[in-house]
Amino acid sequence: MPYEYFARRQDPEFEHFTAEPVSGALGAVIGDIDITRPLDDAAADEMRAALVHYMVLFFRDQPLTPEQHVRFAKIFGEVQMGGTIPRLEEQPEIKKQEYTQQSQVTGDVNMHADDTFVEIPSRCSILHGVKMPRAGGDTLWVNCEAAYAALSQPMKDMLGPLQAEHNLSAKFGNIAPGVEDPEMKVRIHKHYPPVQHPVFRTHPVSGRQCIYVNEMVTTRIIGLEPAESDTILAFLIAHLKQPIFQCRLHWQDHTVAVWDNRSVQHQVLADFQPDYRLNQRIAISDDARPF
Repeated sequence: MPYEYFARRQDPEFEHFTAEPVSGALGAVIGDIDITRPLDDAAADEMRAALVHYMVLFFRDQPLTPEQHVRFAKIFGEVQMGGTIPRLEEQPEIKKQEYTQQSQVTGDVNMHADDTFVEIPSRCSILHGVKMPRAGGDTLWVNCEAAYAALSQPMKDMLGPLQAEHNLSAKFGNIAPGVEDPEMKVRIHKHYPPVQHPVFRTHPVSGRQCIYVNEMVTTRIIGLEPAESDTILAFLIAHLKQPIFQCRLHWQDHTVAVWDNRSVQHQVLADFQPDYRLNQRIAISDDARPF
């Protein structure tokens, strides 16, 4: 199934909610539904289909309690536990991402898909913006399927069979920007050893392919000379960042975003501090390695 922009594609109609596209490439605001309440099976089926189609869904004015957040998230699959981000004591399925004047916005400032440094990355994420800054802190999402479709056929043919290494310790484990902590890097490397994923992955539902390397943890393309790998990775990352493949969300209190980690990458703009920001986030486990 080829990828098409909004003006050319046929968007589905849903019985249980509305979906208003936010850009030509991806994203929709979902309306006329209250996700603080339980969804029946038919509505849940439509919600999963909307996520595959639009890749990222936005909901406004949804003041989820932690229990409601978990219930809504579970329509997309099983909650993924583990990781290094702090969790709510009363609802440990939820990761707590809190930014104060003293805290730094670190990894999310780079464009990435979540958890590609493990063998089975997460399927999707459900993020509740509990307390958001009045300005700044927007999130960008990139349609990696559209970016793949825009590549030339010779580039697709060359890179299609290749794998890339994703190595968390190569980019993380610093005392401060540019100052490495060797012991921390060893601990990260031991806990998260490098893994390999296809340069292009196939979405298990839509069947479309997407670019699956990212600037946060992808370190090299296997089988290429270092200079070749560096050049191609730099090209692919710059290619992904073109505005034509993007949508952008300005957060408000109790905005909820759900994104499909199998087809998009995202980036937070760290332009809101010293304002306070509190996110609560759930990741959903996937059941197979990228292919």
